[in-house]
Amino acid sequence: MSSIQTVGVIGAGTMGNGIAQACAVSGIRVIMVDVAQAAVDKGLATVAGSLDRLIKKEKLTEEAKAKALSLIQGSTNYDDLKGAQLVIEAATENES
Repeated sequence: MSSIQTVGVIGAGTMGNGIAQACAVSGIRVIMVDVAQAAVDKGLATVAGSLDRLIKKEKLTEEAKAKALSLIQGSTNYDDLKGAQLVIEAATENES
C-alpha cells in the first residue's frame, strides 16, 4: 500500500480546518475545498490563528507554521481533489 501524500478535505468549517491543520502539521499536503471562497479564506485564517496559539505555547515553531501553511491549498473547485489519495467529507450542515 502506498503512503498518503495528499488529503482532500471537503468543508472549511471547524472540523474541516482542524483536519487540514492536523494533516499539514504532519507533513501531508492538503486541498481544502468549500463552496464559497469566503469560507475557504476563513478556514485558512482559522488554521493560521490556531498555529499562532501553538507557537505562543511553545508547541510549534515559526518554521513549522510556515511549512504547514504552505502545505494547505484552499479551493472552491472540486476538480482540485483529483490528485488526493484520501478525501474526507467535513462539510458544514445547513439545516435551515
